[in-house]
Amino acid sequence: MRRLSLAFIAALTLGAAAAQAETLSVASGQAAQVSLAGAVRDVVVGDPLIADVSVINERTLVVMGKRAGVTTVLAFDAAGRPLADRQVIVSEVSGGSVTVYRGAANTTNYACGAQCTRITPATAN
Repeated sequence: MRRLSLAFIAALTLGAAAAQAETLSVASGQAAQVSLAGAVRDVVVGDPLIADVSVINERTLVVMGKRAGVTTVLAFDAAGRPLADRQVIVSEVSGGSVTVYRGAANTTNYACGAQCTRITPATAN
C-alpha cells in the first residue's frame, strides 16, 4: 500500500511540474499557439485587457496579445488539474512598420512584412 501511495504522489508531482509556469512572449496584435497535454475544460486569463485566449480544440489554445503588459493564462482539465500555467508577456510592435513624412503635417503609416500595406490614410494640409 505504501508503494502505491508513493507512486501516486510521484505521478502527481510530475504532472504538476509539467504544468508549472512557463513564459510566452507575444507582440500586441499578434497571436501564439499553446498545445496542451490533455483536454481543456476551463481557461483563466489574469488580465483580459492585456491578452485574450481562444480555445481552438480540446488541446489547443491561441493567446492573442492586446496591449503591452504581463499577465497569466491558466488552463485546467475536467478534474481541475492544471494543464498550463503561462506567464504572458505582451510587447508593443516596434519593428515592421514605417512612417513616411511628406512635410510636417502629411504622414502615412505602413505595416510591413513581405510587402508594406498602408494602415492609416495620408494626412493632407
